[in-house]
This record gives sequence, structure tokens and C-alpha cells, in this order.
Amino acid sequence: MARKNVFEGLMAEFGAEAEEAVSPAERDPVEAAREAPIPQAFRRGPVAALENDIRSTAQRSVQEIDPEQIEDTGMRDRFQLDGNDLEELKQSIGQHGQQVPILLRPHPRLSGRYQVVYGRRRLAAIKQLGIPVKALVRTLSDEEAILAQGQENNHRKDPSFIEKAVFAGDLEEAGYAPAVIREALAVSKSHLSHMRKVRQAIPRNVIEWIGEAPGVGWKRWHALAEKVLDHEINPATVPVTEADAKLESAKRFDAFARRVEAQLAPKKPEAPAPKPARAVRAPEGGAKIGEVLTTGGRTILRTHPKQQEFSEWLDWHGEEALLRLHAQWQEEQAS
Repeated sequence: MARKNVFEGLMAEFGAEAEEAVSPAERDPVEAAREAPIPQAFRRGPVAALENDIRSTAQRSVQEIDPEQIEDTGMRDRFQLDGNDLEELKQSIGQHGQQVPILLRPHPRLSGRYQVVYGRRRLAAIKQLGIPVKALVRTLSDEEAILAQGQENNHRKDPSFIEKAVFAGDLEEAGYAPAVIREALAVSKSHLSHMRKVRQAIPRNVIEWIGEAPGVGWKRWHALAEKVLDHEINPATVPVTEADAKLESAKRFDAFARRVEAQLAPKKPEAPAPKPARAVRAPEGGAKIGEVLTTGGRTILRTHPKQQEFSEWLDWHGEEALLRLHAQWQEEQAS
């Protein structure tokens, strides 16, 4: 079982991702940190020490920092910033000011610079406004930064399943232990396994083409992954159109899933290629009297346009000739 959320106090104090117009008392995270009681569950051991340390930082370390000093590096837990959402956030901050600090840590290699732990949307909006960013600066290990980033998202606009799955894969590739990944994302062992299966079945470029697919839960992604794996479908060969690319992300998922489903439908056997017509010539003189054509499982006797009289005779005696040929065929089959 995952341990308690060690960042719960800090996250609860700072509220939701969107900048909202609130009362002056609610706008001051330092004052809120001073007044917030420390839950009894967090007063013991190393977890309590980390929680108390973060509270102490919240009380004294809200700073205004030049956004140009901040490196937007590290693990990304979302795909791309939505342009409309970012514009709304920028307008809100421009009108009401930045109400919620972002969390930074000193850059591990570059003196005087910082890495963003969470608050990338706010940072992007503030960079466009050209104003200093309000931030908490906390010395965090890589693991602590990942935990803070993941747990902060649990208190804000939750990333979609596939964004979490890609984030989990990036953490695995970076060497983080499964227990750390599960705690950062607040998921179980089985859910982490579902994420791994989806990444195994569907290439990163296809996932990014589909996008964050909000509202498409793990069951639909997992079902798609199972079809791809069970039927050995290469997702890179699944046809998509320019019209698909113009759809919103969740509908792109639907379109891609339909294309995969279409590849599972039994295919009609291809009709054999028609054989070329065989010319029939008279024994004497070699004049062309017609041709034999086999196509679509049928054999057609066709007279030559210059054999008008023969064509009329065949019209009268065609049944008789066909019966005679059929009887001859039966005799040959019986012998």
C-alpha cells in the first residue's frame, strides 16, 4: 500500500491549477501555511520530517524569480500545453496576478538557475506576460521532485490515462523504482501493468499523434492494446487520413480504434485474375472463328464478329452443343 501523500498539506493549501479570483486571505499561501494545522498522521518519522520541512519552506520561501532563470526540464507528465487553456490562464494572471506559486528546485548543475518541478502551465503563461514568477524554492532529490510533481497533479487537473502511462514509461526508462512510480502517480501495481502493456503495444509516435485523449480511460486503451498484440497488428501500418488529424484528440482515438478493428474483419478472398481469351481458328486456312474466355468462374464461347452466319447457327444449336459437350465431359470423368 502506498504511504500517505507527503505533499498533501502543501498541495491542499495551494488549491487548483486555474488561477481564480479569491479573497485576500486565501491568496496568501504563506499565511495559509502558517495557519494550517499539521495532521497527526504526518508527525512521525521521515515522512513527517519531509512534510514539516515543506511547510517551513512554504512559510518563508515564496520568491519572485525571473522566468529566464528557470529551466523547463525534467519529466513531462502532460503532452502539449493547450493553446486555449494557456491563453485563458494568461488573461487570468494578467488581470488578478499570480495567486498560486510554482515549485522550483535549484538546478543540480547550473549555478544560479532553477528547474521547474511543477507549475509549467503557470510558468509558460507568465513568460508570455514578461513578469516575474512567484515560486517556492525547495532543495529536492530527483525522487522527491518526481513525487511532488505526481502528487501535485492529483490535486489539480488530472492528466489523462495515456499521459500518465507515457510519464510512467519515462520514469521507468530513467531508472526509477516501480514503488516510486506508483506513489508518484497514485496507481496500483495492476494499473501500472496496464500502462506498460499499452506502451508495449502502441508506439510513442502513434500515441502522440492521438494526443491526450481526455475521457478515454484505461479500459479502452487496454482493449486497443490487446487487439494490437493478440492479432500482431503493426500500428504504424494502420491507415489514418488528414481528416482524422483535424479531429479533437478523443475522436482521433476513436478513429484509430476503428481502423484497427477494420483490420480484424475477415477479408474476402481475392478473385483469381482472369485468364486471357484463347483464340479459336478454323483447321483449314486458320481464319479466326471465335474465342474461349474464362472469367469469374465462368467459361464463355464467343464468336468472331465476321462469323455472323455461324453465330446465328450457334444461337439455334447452342443448347444442343452445350449438352453434347457436357455429356462428353461426364464420360471422360467416369473413365
